[in-house]
Amino acid sequence: MKRLILIAALAAALYSAIAVPQASVGAPQQQPSPAMARTDFNECGYVVREDAVRLRTGPGTRYTVLGLLHEGDAVYAVQARHGWYKVRLAYDSGSHYGTRKSSGLKADTKGWTAKRYLRRSVCTRLD
Repeated sequence: MKRLILIAALAAALYSAIAVPQASVGAPQQQPSPAMARTDFNECGYVVREDAVRLRTGPGTRYTVLGLLHEGDAVYAVQARHGWYKVRLAYDSGSHYGTRKSSGLKADTKGWTAKRYLRRSVCTRLD
């Protein structure tokens, strides 16, 4: 019985030493950099995947609709919150690929849309 208690105490001591890492004395603690703290968005932006996607004033369906994004509209994400992206239009809505659909939203308009309606743009680099 004493042997079992000794083994349990030794195991608990070893586990606590492993589970709780001790800070180095005198070593400065590294703070996360601002670049690491933010979400890494696709540098080439995103393309709207469906037609008539609502652009809203906030991250949720209870916010006012600013206008509609159309399939193929290009946007850049600037912020993320709970499955929603705050985006900035790359150019006037509907002005790409000769499409006639336009909501009247101008380039650089900012608003929120659900992330599920966006797909990452493919970056092309010519070196």
